[in-house]
Amino acid sequence: MPTYTYLIVDDRYSVPSLKFEEAENDGEAQAAARADLQANPHHAAVEVRQGDQMISMERRAHPRG
Repeated sequence: MPTYTYLIVDDRYSVPSLKFEEAENDGEAQAAARADLQANPHHAAVEVRQGDQMISMERRAHPRG
């Protein structure tokens, strides 16, 4: 299974958080990023990468407020 890198933009911090996670494919990795945004109200965006290739940038639909 390939390992994906997630760069997580959190409104509480000035630098993104970094997470590594295995996924079956790009679609599963993107779904995990969307689930992270739903589960964590402080996360504004999650960039999904595999190696040096950006797979997607998932963003919160509406800013919290």
